[in-house]
Amino acid sequence: MKIYTKKGDEGETGLFDGTRVPKHHERVDAYGEVDELNAFLGLARSHLDEKGGDLDSELERLQRDLFALGALLADPRRDGEEPSSRGPDDRLALREERIEELEAVIDRWEESLEPLRNFILPAGVPAAAALHVARTVARRAERALTPLVRAGAGHPVALRYLNRVSDLLFVAARVANDRCGTGDYPW
Repeated sequence: MKIYTKKGDEGETGLFDGTRVPKHHERVDAYGEVDELNAFLGLARSHLDEKGGDLDSELERLQRDLFALGALLADPRRDGEEPSSRGPDDRLALREERIEELEAVIDRWEESLEPLRNFILPAGVPAAAALHVARTVARRAERALTPLVRAGAGHPVALRYLNRVSDLLFVAARVANDRCGTGDYPW
């Protein structure tokens, strides 16, 4: 199988249901933002060392989630599915329980950090800086998904999920800096 198909040379792409849409379509934009977020998480992971501890495993899990979210967004047949529904591939089910798991990770990591007393700059060790960039891309993905969900497409749980992901990435950047002895950069 070749990597290029030439089917997109005229500015269209195919969704999982076979529909052809322009590459600037809202749905394509949304899953493209999710894909970019996933790539930035890969970059952040490449900067982690042994001090990262559980950061790497949590980020890998996020990457797997995001891959599944991109697949959900690329398949209009899955629009509006209940979060608990199970499809032919359970990896593609996004559930409220996953959001609760992210919240538990955030809470656990925050316990190890000094409480925030002011805004911080998105800076620090390379892993933390990459996590801050990923956080902003998560927010952009959330903004791209909002019009789809409001129009009845996409997945409402995905909005809450991306919101929590951005929170988790903010805390993960702080953890990366803390574990490397850098700490936060106050504004």
